Amino acid sequence: MCAAPAMAQQDARPRTFNVMNQGPGTIVALEISPAGQARFGPSLIGRVELPPGNALHVTPPSGSACVNDLRIRWSDGRAEERAREDFCQSQRVLRLASPSP
Repeated sequence: MCAAPAMAQQDARPRTFNVMNQGPGTIVALEISPAGQARFGPSLIGRVELPPGNALHVTPPSGSACVNDLRIRWSDGRAEERAREDFCQSQRVLRLASPSP
């Protein structure tokens, strides 16, 4: 009976997720920070750009918490932040569209 909570804790780690660019702008960076700390690290997509209509598999860094803030940077210089994204959900898909000017 004690094994179930241990298994739940073991599965509580960030998982690979898909990012779909559904907007007209190109995504040039995806950065995460521990929730509420505004300490964004390097882009999760490296130097790859994600053009409109494309998708990409993204893997959070090992040791990341489940709940993070996410910053999306667009090729026109705009940025969007999403607070408290849960990257431990299975089969997660982020559908992103560039913010209004």
